[in-house]
Amino acid sequence: MPLDCPRCGGTLSTFSLSDATAVACDDCGYVGVEADHSGEPTFAESWADAFARFQEDND
Repeated sequence: MPLDCPRCGGTLSTFSLSDATAVACDDCGYVGVEADHSGEPTFAESWADAFARFQEDND
């Protein structure tokens, strides 16, 4: 019995590795993985700042 994608209604493919199983939709890319982004930092360091910090730490 094929599973239907909750996002687009396409058929989900099932992938298993050891005791882990995942499903994915080839049509829309849905993978059904829940993510919690609440721990992301409110400040994002710019590349220029990161390079400057790296340079200071390695001089």
